[in-house]
Order: sequence, then C-alpha cells, then structure tokens
Amino acid sequence: MLKNYIKIAIRNLWRNRVFSAINIVGLTLGISVCLVIYLYVKTETSYDSFHENLENTYRLLRIGDLNGEKYLIGVTSGPFAHALANDFSQDIKQTTRAFVASSVISFGEKTLIEDKLAFADSNFLQTFSYPLKSGDPKTALSMPNSIILTQETAKRYFGDEDPINKVIRVDDKLDYVVTGIFDELPSKSHLDFNLVGNFTPLRDLGFMSDWWSNGLYTYVVLEEGSDRANLESQFPAFMDKYFGDDFTRMQNRTDITLQPLEDIYFQQEVRYDNVQHGDIQVVYIFSAIGIFIFIIACVNFMNLATAKSMQRAKEVGVRKTLGSSKTQLSIQFFTESISIALISVVLAFTITEITLPTLNSVFSLELEPDRNMLHVISIAVALTLVTGIVSGIYPAMVLSGFKPVEVLKGKGTSIKGGLNIRKALVILQFGISIFLIIFTLVVNKQLQFITNANLGFDKDEVVLLELNYNTINKHIDSFKEALISNAIVKDISISSGYPGGYHDTYAVKVEGLEDQPRFRTLFADENFITTYGLNIVAGRNFSKDRPSDFTDAVILNERAVNELGWTKEEAINKRMYLSFSDSTYRNVVGVVNDYYFGSFKTEIEPLVIQMSDTPSLMSIKLASGSNIREANNLIEAEWGKYVPFEPNYNYLDDTLDQLYENEQLQSRLFNFFAIISIFIASLGIFGLASYSATKRRKEVAVRKVMGATVFGISGLLAKEYLKLVIIANLIAWPVSYTLSNWWLADFVNRIDLGIGFFIVGMILALFIALMSVFFQSYTAAKTNPASILKEE
Repeated sequence: MLKNYIKIAIRNLWRNRVFSAINIVGLTLGISVCLVIYLYVKTETSYDSFHENLENTYRLLRIGDLNGEKYLIGVTSGPFAHALANDFSQDIKQTTRAFVASSVISFGEKTLIEDKLAFADSNFLQTFSYPLKSGDPKTALSMPNSIILTQETAKRYFGDEDPINKVIRVDDKLDYVVTGIFDELPSKSHLDFNLVGNFTPLRDLGFMSDWWSNGLYTYVVLEEGSDRANLESQFPAFMDKYFGDDFTRMQNRTDITLQPLEDIYFQQEVRYDNVQHGDIQVVYIFSAIGIFIFIIACVNFMNLATAKSMQRAKEVGVRKTLGSSKTQLSIQFFTESISIALISVVLAFTITEITLPTLNSVFSLELEPDRNMLHVISIAVALTLVTGIVSGIYPAMVLSGFKPVEVLKGKGTSIKGGLNIRKALVILQFGISIFLIIFTLVVNKQLQFITNANLGFDKDEVVLLELNYNTINKHIDSFKEALISNAIVKDISISSGYPGGYHDTYAVKVEGLEDQPRFRTLFADENFITTYGLNIVAGRNFSKDRPSDFTDAVILNERAVNELGWTKEEAINKRMYLSFSDSTYRNVVGVVNDYYFGSFKTEIEPLVIQMSDTPSLMSIKLASGSNIREANNLIEAEWGKYVPFEPNYNYLDDTLDQLYENEQLQSRLFNFFAIISIFIASLGIFGLASYSATKRRKEVAVRKVMGATVFGISGLLAKEYLKLVIIANLIAWPVSYTLSNWWLADFVNRIDLGIGFFIVGMILALFIALMSVFFQSYTAAKTNPASILKEE
C-alpha cells in the first residue's frame, strides 16, 4: 500500500512539475534559511557550555558609581582572589585569575606580536575545561614558567616539530616552557586566547598586589550547595574591610557581585570588559525570523496545493467511487506533501553545506555544519515530518472531503471558506515580509545615522599604533620625529586611549566642593587635541613650552563643566585633582568640546584630561588624501629600524566600526532574510493568483466578449491582491513600530521612526505583489474566450 501511495505521489508531482518545482523551491529556501539560523543560534548559545563547573563558576564584577549611576566593571585586581578564598573558605572552592594581553613572542629567528596571550593562575585548567591534545591538565600550568599553546600557534612557531618542552621568549625578558597543546574546543569561549602562561613571573606587577590597580579577571568556583545570594550579602562588609579608609577619603564606594559564567557572553553592558560578546536580542530576532520564514514557506504549499484542487477534484471523485476512503485519500495527499518536504530538506541540507563558507565570508560569521550524523538525521527527519504535515494538512483535509457525485457532475469543487483562508494566509505572508522590509530599513538607516553622525572629533585617516613594547619606547622620540618629518604625516599624539577605546574612571577632588564626583579620564600629550580635531571652547590647550602643565594642568569637557555647575568661562583656573593618583591641586586651563569618546549608544560622560608623556598608544593623523599604502610602508619601515617584528596598528574608522559590529551583522542578515521572505511570499501570491485566474476564467471570457480590454481585466484580477497587501500593511505597521522601537532603545542617539519607513515598505510590497500576479492575470486575460465558453 505504501509503495502505491509513493508511486502515485511521484506521478502527481511529475504531472504538475511546474507547481511542484515552485513548491520545492519555496520550501527549500525556507528550510535553508531555518538551517542557517539554527546554526547561528546554536553557535551563539553554546559559548562556555563545555565547562564542567559551569553552574558553579562565576566572574567577579565590581559595581562602580558614576555620580549616582551604577555600572558593572569587568576587571579586578590581583588581591581579590586570595582574599575571597580566605574570607569565604566555606563557600568558595577555588579562585582563578586571568587576563589577555598583547606581547612579543620569540622562538629562534621568528619574532611575532601575539594579541591573544593569556596569563593565568596554575589552577586555570581546574576551573575551566579547555581540552588538551598534549600535556596533563592537572600539571600543565603548575610550573612558574609553563605555557600552553593552541595548535595553530604551535604550527606558526614550530612547524611540524613537537613543541613540548621547547622554550619561547615573551617580551624579550621572560622564558616560558611549552608544557601543553590545546585541543579543538567543543564550543566557543568568552575568553579568546592563543597562548596561556603561568602568572607567577608577573607577580611583581602593580595589579598583582595593588588593590586599586584593576586589570585582570577574577573567577570564583563555589562549593556544591553554596548559596550565592547569601555569599553576595556579605560582600559589602568584605569591601569595607579592605577599602574602608579609601572609601571615606574618596567619598565614594565600590561594591562587588558575582556574574554566572554562562551569562558573560550575552551581558554586554559590563565596562572594561575585553572578552567576546554576543547579542541575545539578535538571537531572539533571528529565531523569530526563522520561524516566520518557515511559516511563509509552508503557507506557499497550502496555497499552491489548493490552487490545483479543481484539477484534482475529478481524481478524488473517481477514487472515492472506486472505494477509497477519506483516510486513504488523506494519506495519499500527506504522502505527496511529505515527498515534497523530503526533497526540499535534502536540497536544503545540501545547499546549506555548499554555501556555508560563502555565507561565513559575506556575513563575517563562523558557522560550522553539524558533523554529528545522528543529530543531522534526527533534524532531517523532524523537518521532513513537520514540514510535510504542516504544509499538507489543510490541502489533505480539503481535497479528501470532496463529494464524488457532485464532483463528477462538475460541481462541489469550491471550498467552503477556502478563499478567505487563502487570503488570510497571503496576508500573513506579506505581513511578515512587510515587517522585515520596514525593520531592515530602520536598521540600515540607524547604521547610516551612526556612520554620518558628528562624533565631535575627526576620525578619518588616523592610525592607532600600540607602543606597549620596551624596545620602541626607548627610541620613541626618534621614531616620532622620523614620522612627523614626512609630509604624509600631519600630526602625532601619545595617549592612554582614543575615542571609542579605553577610558578609566577616577574620583575628582574639587576645591571648595565637599562631594567627590567621578569622571572618566584620559592621559595625553599636548598634541591630542589637534590630532583629533577637537575644539578648545574656553581657555587653552596643553603646551610643551609650559613644563608645569605636566603636574599642574587639566582640561575638562563641556559635560564635566556642566556637572560641576560652572559655565565654560567660570571653569578656567578652577582647581581639582584625581583623588587616587594626585595629592596637590591642578588648574583647569581649558575646556574641550564634548565628543563621543565612548560608544554612540551611550551619552557623553564627564571627562578630565591630564598631561602625560608615558608611551602607551600613538595616534598618527595623516595628511588629507594620503595614500594608505604609502603611510603603512612608512610606519613599518621606521618601526623596523628599532624593532625586529611588525607593528600592531589599525585605522581608527575601522576600529570604530567594530563597536557596531553586531548591528552591521544584523543589517546584512536582515537584508538577506527580507529578500528571501519576499521571494517566497511572491511565490505564495502567485499561487493564489493562479487559483483565482482558473476560477474566474469563464467570467474573464464573458467580459472579453462584452468588450473588456486585456489590461482592464488584468487590473480587475490584480485589484483583490493589492487589497490583501494593504491589509497586510495595516497589520504589520504597529508590529514593526513596536519592535523597531525595542531595537532602537539600545541607542541613546537614534533616528526618529517617521511615517516614511512604513510608506516605503507599503510601496515595495505593493510593487512586488503586483509583479507577482501580473503574469497570471495577463495570461488569463489574453486567453481566447471561445476556447473557454465552448466547454459549456
């Protein structure tokens, strides 16, 4: 019996191969998109999931206070780990510290900059379950100078040689012995590293012993059954114990809290947090889009199947007359829908496998196909059954319900309420498509707004060059002079940060003010203002001709002046100092315009700038219209005179773009998904147009006999579909407005949701719908009326 069902299904699919092809194309595209979204969601939600101690592992966060606004801080100092383990030994099983830095690694004749060198405590592999290909996890980091490499890193330095027990040199002063090689990770990790070395050689650095020198991550593993809430309730007393005097002196306190390891990847609002992050909002949106596109694809099958119902009505009547039951007919139609689903699933898996590398490249993704065959087969079977049943249930129930006597008389082929159902399905399809169109327009417009916004500084043609290497710092003046003497370089500044980069926060003691507000800080030389095209709106800039500026001067931004209740002019010669690092007052010598030194998503915060010539970061402003290749060659050539490895530099505009990497990814994917959904929806409305044209062919013939024109009849047939699209717009608009506002809520600076987005969405949808139905309407209107009317 099953063999017979399958044979008949194949015959019907071949007989109606055009409609079958349209069905298969729609379902294949829909399922392919669902598979890609599944891989994306699976990748995003699997971060850190492989750690055995996941449920009991937390990261220690500090809770800062910026003038009444609480915020989370990702970095802590070295002493926290031991103090927590000692003071809460009943609750805390172990603590581990780690941080990732940029260092120079040498082996033999090979010297490279490694941006992802992590240093950690010896129990790092007892806290985290990073698998080793070579070495023992229990002892691999036990030696003070032990280091573990990833396989790719080992290949770079050692080629095909066994790296175990080889010695590499770090920053030309520390020798480390390779004691292990990492295996491939089972999933992604918030910590992104290529090497992990033991902390011990760094024990004399400030952040290892100074409570206020925060620069590393502290992880806490709780004992089984420990109450996190109870432990956190004791943290204020812990902080008072170690920071009480400092809190009193600064008139401000910092507290701590525990962040579950599984929450780190999606919790983006933590400051000073240089770990990998994702956007849970995007995961939710794309999951919904996957479901929507799957629904659109299934709806197509229903519309196209019922559009062909009239041609199969007599088949149903004959088979019922010959004894087929409604159940048998339903099974037959389900067999056909499942057959189409099976073909579509196989094609979708194949297409996804083939196109995944291209998708990864175009959309900057790192998706990998699922290699677990049992898992793949399970997904394929589930998709086939769900798609086949969901897509075929309505046509199967309708077609199997035709009455044989009426059908064989040429009656009873209309479906009660069927037209309304099909119209509702088309409204659903286009409603989803219109939402995607509008949402895509909003995302693109917001990103365009960010790109073209006045950030308050000049971001173009600025090169950021790291100076965290002793060798170059010894020759910094000569290096700087060689660059500035070239006509391609307009200005150079040395600072602790750059717009969009790191800015610390300090309490500020203001003369005559009892409270100590907290300001963001920047340490820079006298060229920072001119290099970034900032404007001094009151007072003056720092000057190298005034040596006292290094110890006696500060510059505030306009927001800081407003926070202190001054005018720009009143601020000049006011006295203040950073309560943590200074002991004598400095004079406010200038006020700089407000500029976005953080993300465009946040408001501009109060900023204090102090002079410093300590090398950390060099900003090189190129002359307008400079040749990028020439500039790169200049930097690398002058750098190479002092350092035997390539410099680590990038361009500011590229760095700023990375702040909105998630939004840019969303924009590209929304464009892609919107096009796919519109195409599939167009197939759906094509099916309904085909059905309607077939149903009304006699009406069309009579109208043509009465003198109606081809274009007049085409317009008549197309009009009802345009009504459906308008209704779909009315439904999609409030949903689009609500969800667009939800997405824009992350931006302090955002576009207005004007009516233009919705009008453009409606026009596009109407145009697409019109194009989809025109062919069927025009074909029906061109048919010779005599060939139709003679059937009566």
